[in-house]
Amino acid sequence: MRTPLAWKNLTADWRRLSLGVAGVGFAVVLMFMQNGFRNALLDSPVQMVRMLDADLVAISPARYSLPSEHRFPLNLLQRAATDPDVTDVIPLYIERQRAQLRVQENARRPIRVLGVSLESTVFTDPEIEAALPALRRPRTALLDRSTRREYALATRDWERLSNQAIELSNRDLDIVGTVRIGTDFANEGTLIMSEDNFADYFPFRGDGAPLQTVDLGLIRLRPGADPRTVASRLREQGAGEWEVMPRGALIQREINFWSNQTPIGMIFLVGSLMGFAVGVIICYQILFTSIHDAMPEFATLKAMGYSNRFFLTLVIRQSLYLSLIGFVPALLASWGLFQLLEAVVGLPMILDPLRIGIVLLWTVAMCLISGLLALRKLLHADPASLF
Repeated sequence: MRTPLAWKNLTADWRRLSLGVAGVGFAVVLMFMQNGFRNALLDSPVQMVRMLDADLVAISPARYSLPSEHRFPLNLLQRAATDPDVTDVIPLYIERQRAQLRVQENARRPIRVLGVSLESTVFTDPEIEAALPALRRPRTALLDRSTRREYALATRDWERLSNQAIELSNRDLDIVGTVRIGTDFANEGTLIMSEDNFADYFPFRGDGAPLQTVDLGLIRLRPGADPRTVASRLREQGAGEWEVMPRGALIQREINFWSNQTPIGMIFLVGSLMGFAVGVIICYQILFTSIHDAMPEFATLKAMGYSNRFFLTLVIRQSLYLSLIGFVPALLASWGLFQLLEAVVGLPMILDPLRIGIVLLWTVAMCLISGLLALRKLLHADPASLF
């Protein structure tokens, strides 16, 4: 029976192992948090788009990102309805900069307001669709439960929320329900209202015709239609006036914008690299100490004829054990922090298997690099000099 030398060498001193696991766990949590914040930056701007029930989405060509306020004429969307592959077109209206929400005795704050049609299915979320009929009443809106607490809205207490005196653009507003959409780095909260109410609160849009300019056009296709072919055909109908693309392409375009054209994505990437570097240093100290303390034993094995490959395999195994032992508690701690931050901040802190796997690979690489660095002295030493 072979002796699990790597495991025994790692666990010979449980106090040192505990400190090592804590160090590795700290580095892993740091990487998880930095990646979580970066992913939240990329996920949050498109979470509303992911909820839209559409095959194609139309936007103004000047709308370089979703928070920017550039629109296209409604008649382009109406003309698209005549295409044989199009089954439905739905305008979506968004007002952000001039939509000011105020709770009594609190300051005004800008909030994103969505104006939607009540005659068609707009969202894939059943909760939102079930709540939309309540918006037929004048001066009513649905409130996103994720809206930041700075608005002083009682999002967690419906009885209190329904009795709060709320103004939107200096006019009374009744909240008739709450839904879940999520905040992002540009929008701290969201209201949903009917097209008619939207036009009533924002009559200044479109030179007095607030519903004649559209922020996002939702286009649904017949089964079997090719989205890219239809998008190209519709784009030619209004060349230069709008862009039409599959919903997934718009989501990817928005993610690319925030990732590549803003400094925020790079900041979080640097943070992840710093966590990786911290982990390499911590693991190196642990593994170097472990190898140094066992140096006489290693010298004996080397004098007996054990090759450098044996010691390389030994340290690789020891590194893998350390990475896996440190990763598990760090994953649990990160999951708890993600849940807390999502509840407090409202950003989508998503921890899916792919993202867990990426951090696990980083952790293994971190420990392997540390182990190889710690092994250099043993590999190049003369056995006689190690006693």
